[in-house]
This record gives sequence, structure tokens and C-alpha cells, in this order.
Amino acid sequence: MRTIRLLCALALACTACSARAPAPGDSPCTQGFTCTTLHVPLDRQRPDGPSLDLSVIAADNVDAPRGALLLLTGGPGQPGVPLLRNLQRNVHPDVLREYRLVMLDQRGTGSNGINCPALQKTVGGSDFLTPPAEAVDECAQRIGPGLGYYGTPDTVEDIEQLRQSLKVDRLTLDGTSYGSFTAAQYGLKYPDHVQALVLDSVVPHKGFDPLGVDLMAASGEVLKATCRQDVACTTDPVEDLAWLVQNGVSGTDLMETLSVASLNSVNPSLKGIPAILHAARNGDDAGLKQLFYKTTSKGLTYDTLSAGLHMATLCSDLRFPWSGKPDRKAALDDAVRRLDPKKLYPYDVATARNQLMIQGCLRWPAGRVSTYPPGQELLPRTLILHGTNDLFCPLDWARWEEAHARDAKLVVVPGSGHSVQRDPRGQEEVREFLLH
Repeated sequence: MRTIRLLCALALACTACSARAPAPGDSPCTQGFTCTTLHVPLDRQRPDGPSLDLSVIAADNVDAPRGALLLLTGGPGQPGVPLLRNLQRNVHPDVLREYRLVMLDQRGTGSNGINCPALQKTVGGSDFLTPPAEAVDECAQRIGPGLGYYGTPDTVEDIEQLRQSLKVDRLTLDGTSYGSFTAAQYGLKYPDHVQALVLDSVVPHKGFDPLGVDLMAASGEVLKATCRQDVACTTDPVEDLAWLVQNGVSGTDLMETLSVASLNSVNPSLKGIPAILHAARNGDDAGLKQLFYKTTSKGLTYDTLSAGLHMATLCSDLRFPWSGKPDRKAALDDAVRRLDPKKLYPYDVATARNQLMIQGCLRWPAGRVSTYPPGQELLPRTLILHGTNDLFCPLDWARWEEAHARDAKLVVVPGSGHSVQRDPRGQEEVREFLLH
């Protein structure tokens, strides 16, 4: 799964949302779209307490025949409004004619989002890089007592408020990566207000193991498939990756680099990656260093992907080995001892222990824990998209999601990576699903 300056927004009183049809005073922020603001309470149990301003952008075709299509970005930590033009290119023109496209900056994201400079500089938007302890502590202090109000269930309630303000009975939600988790959680909580769901590069709505065992185990098969798709590949990228990990190259750095490389926009089909790994194993690490440089999430600006929001959401949403236990480190030590190294191959136990979600949330102050709907079957009509070369989300996650949805279709796109709707094949699947 993935930003406030923070608590400058906390002094605001909660007011009615203005995300509606264009009206006098609204801002025509880009041709064909209107920008408005959604005012939401930080804590919905205290509607008269501190509030947040969430930016919203909506197409001006208010009477679109098929209603509103809400695109949900990933991270957690990505905004929505600034990415409109980029993501609009991933939507088939026929869909844009039939639906009113809507995007919002989810709480904690965007220009008014959580800004933790030290954490931003050292891990940026990464899921894997090991965060410095002092950067984690500084970020938690910056956010302050409101840090427990950035879980996905809080965003689900913001989306419901947005639906009401748009004056539509049902939404169609299209979420990618962490956005798929948010979309599914909304579908579980408010199935009667969902027309359809598109879940791209799925994070399963049951959550996942923050130690990353399933992701590490799936990496080998993805790399083998990558090699099979390239006639020039004559090496074993899995053995090469394992050798690098065993000989001092950071496993978390490699997970970060290869996962970002699986984005279609960076390196379609991961072509060339096996050769880079093999060269590095044989002493020529220039290509690997260049790949690290090209794909690193370090230094991403907070309004591009907020590291602070990323941490706050993950630490609230996920269930950790120390959950409910007084001694966090002892509980983590016990969980790590029980890991089977064979199931982590080509990575290792140190990679599991050192990644961001574990080391960051280990230090994160105990706060409000996300709670989810009791029913765990998705009822709305659902399209699930997954690329075979995705190194962020294992294919098994998409299969689990299909098995726990009443009316779901899973489409696996060969050779595509993370974020399948960047791929014309994925766009066509969504067009067919949403228009028929």
C-alpha cells in the first residue's frame, strides 16, 4: 500500500464540504475540471474538534451518464489532485466520456500534508529502506497526538463524506496498489454505495504480513519469468540476487530497487535486470549502482509521497508481531527467530527485520489501531488486475482477493508490472468492464 503540515490544519473547525457541482467561487483549476475543498474532522468521534482540508478535483461533466469514477492513488502517501493529468492518461477516452472523473488528496497527503523532512530525505516513498531511528522519532513528534487518525478506515469515512457532497448514490472506485486496499475497504463498509470496483495491483483487504515473507518468496518466480521472457537472458537472476544479499549488498536496498523497477513506466517487463544482477555478482556493479540511483525513493518531496503519512497509516493499519505485547523488541525477536530462511530466498532474515515497516513501526508511538468491517466478502462487482512482473504485490494477493469477492474477475497481464493500467492492455480491460 503508499501528509499534513500537520497540525496547521488542526485548528480549523469542521465545516460542510464544498466538493460538488461547479458553483460561484469554485476554482476552474484546469480546463474541464473544478477544484474544491473537502473539510473533514480529524476524529469523527469529535465532529466539532480539529479538522483537515482535503483538496478535490472533479470533471465538469456533472451529468455523466454512468456517474462518478473516483481514482484512488497508492503509497499510502500519494496525493490525488496533482496526479490528475498523469493518471487521466491511464483511463480510456470512452470511460472519461461516460463517467465524471474525481480525485482527492487523501488525508495527510498533498501540499497541506504531513511533512517530516528527515524521514523524507532518508526513505522518501519507500516501502523497504531502513529508516533512521532519529528520523522516525522526529516525525512522530511533528505529527503529535493526532498521529492515530491517519488509518485507512479514516480515509474510508472521508470518501463517504465526499460521495454525499457529490450528491450521488453510488461511486465507481478505481484504486491502484494501496489505493486498491482503500477501495476494497470502502466496498466492505458501504457496499450499497458502490457501483463497481477496479482493483489494480492488489493489496489484499485482509492486510498482509509486515515482515514481507510472501513478497520475498514471490520475488524469485517473478525474476525467473522475466528471464524466460527475454531470449538474451542466459543467467539465473535468482541465484545472482541471493549471492548479492549474502555478500553484503543490502536486501532492503535491492527490494526497493527491483520493486520500483517493476513499475511499467520505469522498466517495462524488467528487461535487462537479470544482466545487471549477474554483472554485479561478477564484480561489475556500475549497472546496479545506476539502477539504485534511477529507482530510489529517497528524497521524494512530501507533496509527491509523504513518508510521514506512509508511516502513520502503516503503523495503524497493519498487525505486527508485538501487537498487544508490552515488550515490542522481544516479540519481534521471537517472530524473527521463527522465520524459515528458505521461505525468504533469495532474500534473508536480516532483510525481513530491517525493512521500513518493521523498524519504523517498532519505534512509532502506540496509537489508535485501525478497525475493519466484520464482513470480509466483497459484494460489489469487481475487476482485479495484476501484472506477472509485479515486485510490489505478489500474484497470490490478487488470487486471494478474487476468492473473497462475490462477483469478481481476475485478469493477469503477462509481462506487465506494478500498476497495470499504465499498460494499454490493462486500460482496455477496464474499459470493457466499466462500459459493458
